[in-house]
Amino acid sequence: MTISIGGLMSGLDTNGIIDQMLAIQQRPIERLQSKGSEYQIQLSTYGTLKGMVSSLQGAVSAIDTEGELASYTATSGDKDLFTVTSGDDAAVGSYDVTVQQLAKVHKLTSTAFAADEAIGEGTIHLKVGDAEAVDIAVSATDTYDDVASAINDADAGVKAAVVFDGTDYYLTLSAEETGADNVINLTVTEAGTSSGDPENSDTTGLSRLVFDHGVTTNLSNTQNPADAIITVDGVSNIMRSSNEIDDVINGVTLTLVSAPASPDNATTLTVSRNTSAAKSKINAFVKAYNQVATFITEAQKYTEDTEVAGILMGDATTNGIRSQLKSMVTGLVSGAGTFNRLSDIGITLGSDNQLKVDTDTLDDALDNHFEDVAQFFTQSTSEAPGFAVKMNETLDAMLDSTTGTFASREDGIKNSIDSINDQIQQQQLRTALWEERTRAQFNAMEALLAQYQSAGDYLGQFVTGMQNLNSFVSNR
Repeated sequence: MTISIGGLMSGLDTNGIIDQMLAIQQRPIERLQSKGSEYQIQLSTYGTLKGMVSSLQGAVSAIDTEGELASYTATSGDKDLFTVTSGDDAAVGSYDVTVQQLAKVHKLTSTAFAADEAIGEGTIHLKVGDAEAVDIAVSATDTYDDVASAINDADAGVKAAVVFDGTDYYLTLSAEETGADNVINLTVTEAGTSSGDPENSDTTGLSRLVFDHGVTTNLSNTQNPADAIITVDGVSNIMRSSNEIDDVINGVTLTLVSAPASPDNATTLTVSRNTSAAKSKINAFVKAYNQVATFITEAQKYTEDTEVAGILMGDATTNGIRSQLKSMVTGLVSGAGTFNRLSDIGITLGSDNQLKVDTDTLDDALDNHFEDVAQFFTQSTSEAPGFAVKMNETLDAMLDSTTGTFASREDGIKNSIDSINDQIQQQQLRTALWEERTRAQFNAMEALLAQYQSAGDYLGQFVTGMQNLNSFVSNR
């Protein structure tokens, strides 16, 4: 470590001199650091712009296929009979629907039991429909509550409960799934017997729970399983195992609510196009585009009063992005029929680079020429892709994480930052070496001056001694 004696002999403020010279040496580093900060701000600004362009692509993706652009509303003429929902593949139209029968679950009830009465030891073999049987062990001390819990825990497709009528207790079983095929089948093997023993089907012990469909029915059948039955536009006896039916009318799901005894409970199911949803998606695209355009304008703006330039002012990549976007929203879609440009449906680009929507024109296009609007946005021919299809492809390429416009520019900025950091490190090293060398030189000068001072003091003392000697000799 170099020790500075700070002008001890020369009287100079050597530390102050060196510090001033260091400040001059530091200026190139400060300029590099300032430039590096500008690049960091550019990188952050590009990140924000990329996020906005990604949001724009999301808005475009919501209108680049007819299934995404179009949506439908299904309405039930009588919600007490059925409710209805529609998907993107529904077709506009109306249908006469009659609910003849609701789908039902199979329900069984046991004979009466006393409180805390043991059911009997053995194994219950429980199955629903064509499912595999599930074995449930019952101990000698298990009550109806214990059996109900064991059935529920077995996940066999049956829910069990205990009902108290004020005097006696009853075990009830209910299949989880509706449908005529979902029949509960319950057999037992009592302790000390085999499955072929008649004691496994009598009315004592665990056998009291047997419901072997068509053979032994010790449980009461309180509700038969049933399929739902409906009629649609004269096509009768349409049967499904569930009250939620989604495969009869394309793109429409019916949820059956009731089946009145009246033989004619027909009501109308109507599917209509929901143009407001399409309008909302188109407006969302316009909003996303305008946000990108506004951000670019602000990032490239020069304020004369403050003489401050936007961080992306003059940036070639940003200029290219702005030009691409403008070209897309003002471009022509060939072979799209009635509408060839955004302006044809009421969306125009103003002098401020903002898209503006003429609501009346857009509403008319959607209400009266929806198919043409859909073709303009979603046309999928490679020679003449629809507006949204082409824009989505362009934005996808722009946002590609490897070869995209943003990736290339960000890589360039990062390389510039790395280069500046390298230059700063080199300059700092040179400055540190210069400081060490300069301080050593000043220290050497001060040491030399100290030697001169010491020699001068010696000579002064010698001269004084000689004078004293001469004076002494002369006085004798």
